[in-house]
Amino acid sequence: AAADTSLARKQLELDTVDEQLNAKREAWRERATVGLLLDHIRDEYEQFRQPETLREASKYMAQLTSGKYARIWTPLANDILLVDTHDGKSLPVEVLSRGTREQLFVSLRLALVAAYARRGIHLPMLLDDVFVNFDAGRTKIAVDVLREFARDGHQLLVFTCHEHVWRM
Repeated sequence: AAADTSLARKQLELDTVDEQLNAKREAWRERATVGLLLDHIRDEYEQFRQPETLREASKYMAQLTSGKYARIWTPLANDILLVDTHDGKSLPVEVLSRGTREQLFVSLRLALVAAYARRGIHLPMLLDDVFVNFDAGRTKIAVDVLREFARDGHQLLVFTCHEHVWRM
């Protein structure tokens, strides 16, 4: 009779462990599903819901770099800027060349001034020798982008000590 109660007790313990395993398995499934959903939401935000200024800055960056860099964005979980290459590789700002970083900063400034203008706040844009680290090709493209920006009604003041930039 003692063996019968011992076997029944062991069966009850096994059933309890099975129930605990099933509960843990179900909790894991729920967490995994929620995790996948959150990953999807994060990816959706990072891909399509970037702040207006970064979306606009991305357009300027693509123009300034002749399409080499297509997008400026920030991951949802981090307070950093990333720049996507034309083939989708995401790079932190620190690895960009000095000239490319300056193109990025010009892009951000153009986007901010344009965003304020759409809200009725017209700010002049002052640029002081921003082309110093640009080669001739980058400088020509930047001048074209700035001309177009000014044609759109933005006040733009460019200061330089370089005669070739002044001529452009």
